[in-house]
Amino acid sequence: GMSILETGFFHADPHPGNIFVLENGDVGLIDFGQVKQISGRNRETLCKIMIALDEREGDDRPEDLDKIGNLALELGVELNDNAQEEAAAAVGMWLFDGTVENLPGGYDKGELSPNSPVRELKSFPQDLVLVGRASILIKGLSNRLGIPWSLSSQWAPIARSVLSSNYQRSAPGSSADSKNEGGAAIRRVRFREVS
Repeated sequence: GMSILETGFFHADPHPGNIFVLENGDVGLIDFGQVKQISGRNRETLCKIMIALDEREGDDRPEDLDKIGNLALELGVELNDNAQEEAAAAVGMWLFDGTVENLPGGYDKGELSPNSPVRELKSFPQDLVLVGRASILIKGLSNRLGIPWSLSSQWAPIARSVLSSNYQRSAPGSSADSKNEGGAAIRRVRFREVS
């Protein structure tokens, strides 16, 4: 979560053969042959999705579904013309929250199911394919271990920190590397700063 949301530069192949639990309990990753960097705008929207999923009051509350669905569409997810109204929210919940028992719109949780929200996708943003892959690998690993786990609830604190930090950096008088199109100060993360 920190790699994807904070820097946008992340290990895109977190399957069990590339993850080690070290003697002290830390997690170690190997095989950085598949890495990806995503844009700041997509990181910001991913942060907002994590927070919206974490703060939702119900899996079928219309206000929550609209917010989650609109953020999924903001990422560049395109749905089939005949997709259900809840499809975008169902895709977001399916992708980032493995604890959801009943997806909105009556969709199934299994990605290979004929009633999966994945079947409603016309296109998925190329910039985020490996984020989705990493998410699915982590979700599958937790399912296999019998651990109900939500990426969104685990990543929401990181997302809040990133958005708060970005806001502080863009505040008047803060130091920054450059300015965005609207003239607000922005700070770019440099590879030498990534630990």
